[in-house]
Amino acid sequence: MRTFLDTNVFLYAFLDQDAAKKPVAARLVSNAVRAGNGFISLQVVNEFCNVMVKKSGKALSEILEATKLFGRFPMVDGSLRLAQRALEIRDLYGVQFYDALMLASSEAAGCEEILTEDLNDGQMYGSVKAVNPFK
Repeated sequence: MRTFLDTNVFLYAFLDQDAAKKPVAARLVSNAVRAGNGFISLQVVNEFCNVMVKKSGKALSEILEATKLFGRFPMVDGSLRLAQRALEIRDLYGVQFYDALMLASSEAAGCEEILTEDLNDGQMYGSVKAVNPFK
């Protein structure tokens, strides 16, 4: 099964902000790499970098090292069509634009699910099911 990993999964794996979620997130990332079925988008990388720079307190060298992991995932690139699809998803489901962009990226990658805390757990958004792995 193809799975899209939202930014929060990577943040929990790298940061010590939530002791209960960190091992779950680390396992999800590791399993996705091992199985080769995890997908991300450039948005995930950008959001990760932004939070790490602003809130992690980690040195730039540590953040750069952490970003190497993203090279192990197939990445959905941004496009005009992707942004347009995100607008459609936003209108259909009433979600925030950047959440809709994650859903559009999930669709583009052919993913059946998106691992995220930002959407309604269990809800189908078109062909993509939102799964909150931290519930």
